[in-house]
Amino acid sequence: MTEITDRWLTPGPHPNGIQAAKDGLWVIDQADNHLYKLAYEDGSVLARVPTETDRSSGVTEGGGYVWVASTYTARIYKLNHDGTTVEHYDTPGAGVVESGDPNHTVVTGAHGLEWLDERNMWIAVPPARRVFLVDPNTMVLRRSIPTPGARPHGIFVVNGDLWCADTAMRQIHKLDPITGTVRAGIDVPDPEIHGMTLHDGNIWFCCAETRRVCTIPLPV
Repeated sequence: MTEITDRWLTPGPHPNGIQAAKDGLWVIDQADNHLYKLAYEDGSVLARVPTETDRSSGVTEGGGYVWVASTYTARIYKLNHDGTTVEHYDTPGAGVVESGDPNHTVVTGAHGLEWLDERNMWIAVPPARRVFLVDPNTMVLRRSIPTPGARPHGIFVVNGDLWCADTAMRQIHKLDPITGTVRAGIDVPDPEIHGMTLHDGNIWFCCAETRRVCTIPLPV
């Protein structure tokens, strides 16, 4: 049985991406498109800034910027810490989903981001069922690996392994970053797992439907 600990609820209505920082937890909300920094202890708001993104599903920090996956515009936004846009880039592997209107299609992009260094950033893209490694300076593709399920979401890297959450499968998978081979898995029956990050030996994740932020001990 997976040991899941409830921490607190987010102030935003639909948190969909999170990223651990030294001084707080970054959260991007897919409803109000605001970027929050929240205290680990109680979820209190340390910062709240608007962004130009649309129904965003991923966030990471690196190179002096915050990076946000604007899902419904299929763009990766490079932001200053006050939320202002520096640049935006096309999402690799973006695709079309059914909108219910035969005369209108919706292009969706990334659901998870993880900055590694000045030359490497991972991007999880559900329409492609892949995780892409790109150069964040140029967004040139380095390589990509397949995901076990159709809804890859939050990602993080530790000890050379890529961990990827799948919302539909209700699992977190430990993947080989070269081949995509599944090395281990964690069942997360409840709540739905969307954004995911690693902090202080625990996997932190959020549920966009319930606003819950929870933790799971990282398996040794």
